[in-house]
Amino acid sequence: MLFGGLWWGTQEDGNRLLQTPGLRRRFTGSHNVGQANGNSAFPVTMWMFDRPAVIDQTRWRLQVTGAVAKPLTFAYAELAALPQHEMQAILDCTGGWYSAQSWQGVMVDELLQQARLEQDALAISFVAVTGYRWSLPLGEARTALLALRVGGEALTHGHGAPLRLVAPGRRGFQWVKWVTEIKVLTATDWRQWSVIFTSGLKLP
Repeated sequence: MLFGGLWWGTQEDGNRLLQTPGLRRRFTGSHNVGQANGNSAFPVTMWMFDRPAVIDQTRWRLQVTGAVAKPLTFAYAELAALPQHEMQAILDCTGGWYSAQSWQGVMVDELLQQARLEQDALAISFVAVTGYRWSLPLGEARTALLALRVGGEALTHGHGAPLRLVAPGRRGFQWVKWVTEIKVLTATDWRQWSVIFTSGLKLP
């Protein structure tokens, strides 16, 4: 362990001295794809089998369900009309790259307040149109953003339009794209670990 720490420190010093690409890598090993803003600033990546058709925003709806007193449904225009917030956050993809972006959208907490959580609410699951889902503990979910825009531009389909989760400190595969449901949970969703590997498949 001591040797590893010394090697890491020596490697970092060498990177700085020689200005190698390693200097631009995060602690995760991901490299910086640049400082530009907006959709074109970072790659489009698809997880496993998740490759949905382009979503018709006029028909798309976001539902807030689960352990709530008041289930909600929002059209895209209704979400866009809510108070919009801006968040600086780094998208760190397991594909080996990262990008710092400015995201604009609706705070998850504001939707949860409207829905009025039941007392036993434990976590929030974010569900994509493909069935892909990931959950965050309630406290963390309250600080997350549901983005409609990035760098001042409406999200493109490849980047999760109409709506994607922005979860600072989480890896990219946990930033659910094409969100269509926010489900308030009263128990840990262990099955999400298997669902992320089968979502997008038309299983019987």
